[in-house]
Order: sequence, then structure tokens, then C-alpha cells
Amino acid sequence: MTHLMEQSEDTPVIQVTLAWVNQEGKPEVRALQVVAGTTAAALFRQCNVFPENKTLPAMGIFSHKITDPEHYVMRNGDRLELYQPLILSPMAVRRARARAYPVGRLKLRP
Repeated sequence: MTHLMEQSEDTPVIQVTLAWVNQEGKPEVRALQVVAGTTAAALFRQCNVFPENKTLPAMGIFSHKITDPEHYVMRNGDRLELYQPLILSPMAVRRARARAYPVGRLKLRP
């Protein structure tokens, strides 16, 4: 467990999980302890997962997108997921694959 914030004896602590995909495309998960009342945006900034990223990425809790991470207060057991922007549209990838492998749709005439 990583302690992100200084805490005193009377400060409540919650356990959360941070999940993202690293540079190699593999998922990474980090279990953390934070002070109760920490927002999703504050947690992202404190972790320095992407130090070069100044803007907040899209975030979600258990695959439900957070619309306002500055005001979403983390709760005990939450899993904060960091979403990266798509490089390719899934629809474009599917169309390209269908053109490359036209099995079952096109009848090739001799």
C-alpha cells in the first residue's frame, strides 16, 4: 500500500485502486491509501502516473465515466480508471479488417 497524504491519528483513511494501461500496452493496478475526502482529480495529480500530462484524462469508477473529477469524492473501495484517448476509431479498424478479409460477404467470380 502506498500512503499518498500525510495523516494524523484522527484522520480517516480509505483504500482505493488506481488502474491504467502503461506504455507497453499492459494494464497496471496500484492499491493506495488516501485521506477521506480526496477527489478523483487530486488522486490523479498526487500519483504522478503521467507526470508529463498536465490535463486530466478521462476517468471512471468501475467503468462508469466520471463527468466532473474535480468534485467526485473517492469512497472506500473505489477503483479509479484512467482512460487514454483512442488512436484509431474502432469502426475504422473493423471496416479495414472487413475489406482485407471479405470472408462470407463477397463472391469472387473467376
